[in-house]
Amino acid sequence: MADYTTPPSTTLDSATEALLPALRSARLAVLCGRNNTGKSFLLRRFLQEVGETAFYLGPARYFNFNLFGAYSYRQNRRQQRYAQILNHLRSSSHNLDNSSIDLAQTIAELSDVQRAKLFVLLNRLFDSHTSIEQTHPTNSMSQKYVSVDGYNLAYQSSGFRLAAVLLACLVDEDQTTFIIDEPELGLSPEIQATIADFLYDDAQRQQYFAHVRSLIVATHSPLFLDRKSVSSNYSISRVGQTISIKQLTTIQDLNSLQFLLLGNRFETLHLPSAFVLVEGICDYIFLSRAIALRYPRAQVSVIHCGGDSRTKEVLAVARQMLGDLRRSPYADRIFVVLDRVHEPSLRPQLVDMGVAAQNIIVWDGNGIEYLYPRAVLEKKFGGFTELTITDDLVSANGIPCKKRELAEFVALNLGADTPTSPEIVDKLWAKLDQFALF
Repeated sequence: MADYTTPPSTTLDSATEALLPALRSARLAVLCGRNNTGKSFLLRRFLQEVGETAFYLGPARYFNFNLFGAYSYRQNRRQQRYAQILNHLRSSSHNLDNSSIDLAQTIAELSDVQRAKLFVLLNRLFDSHTSIEQTHPTNSMSQKYVSVDGYNLAYQSSGFRLAAVLLACLVDEDQTTFIIDEPELGLSPEIQATIADFLYDDAQRQQYFAHVRSLIVATHSPLFLDRKSVSSNYSISRVGQTISIKQLTTIQDLNSLQFLLLGNRFETLHLPSAFVLVEGICDYIFLSRAIALRYPRAQVSVIHCGGDSRTKEVLAVARQMLGDLRRSPYADRIFVVLDRVHEPSLRPQLVDMGVAAQNIIVWDGNGIEYLYPRAVLEKKFGGFTELTITDDLVSANGIPCKKRELAEFVALNLGADTPTSPEIVDKLWAKLDQFALF
């Protein structure tokens, strides 16, 4: 067992080692992964390899201030900053996370042009007016403070101050490589998205941060993924003490990573976990109830298409919303349920439209009625040998019932412990269960 002062012997696999030089000098690299996969370890390594032209901003963003103190210009401030961060790295009792930023000093050390740029960015983000004011307006020797809409910065929200630290560091032209651990901390989704635009959009980055040659971001926020250039994103995983980095190459990779950052739940976006398209109203009534009972914590959307041809119309709408279904997050989560009798050309057409062939479910019998639980049917018809289905009527023991009325009766009498047809279990539940919807 390791001594409590001994850090883990973290290593990188050979493919990751080979990838590091290009990643370290990339215009933009976005690192994503679960907690404890090695993102902070990689950021520390990048910082040490790049040297004093790199600036690191960790999770411990700042400590608050009220007034500016006396300030003397430091000609060697870049070396001093880098030495301070290295001291944290080498300390046995501190982690890089402890290296908070002196916001007052950071703002004071900006040039007038850089400070004006910072205030423009903050005003755009928060629809505010930010300026440097004096504690006694009639005395030019009085201390100065940052005013936001007439109030001291010290009284602004933590989100405002966190954004101020982030942007103040970025507008400072003393460093050309910026390494940011979790830029999303304390920021609303709207602010996150806007800051990502500042940093990722070529025109805005040239306008505000033209000196930034390389930007390395480690994030848990899907809003900081680069959607314009998939290859700027990297997923990080860890087995034991060995870290692996994979550069994303396809939109499917990006969707999978975004899904991970959302907790592997579409419900995070108030979207269904899966779609089940059915032909008839009876299929809809019964399966909606059966699915809700089986997956009470999930959102599975059952859609009544109203016939074979309408199924294709519904899919066409889905394609307008999601684009190419094969490349969407729902690539394997759209199911189509068909009766035994259907248009011969329907299945290949559905596949052409993007539905996975294995997700097209065809019942053995020509009607959902054959799959209703027998125990519930016997409540309606008593003991019987077989069902007779003619047009809109279902009969047993000489008792007729319209299909929709029977579907509503069965749905009403379903319970969580009602036995399910083995065919539904094998053909539908088995496919939905793989998404851990319970």
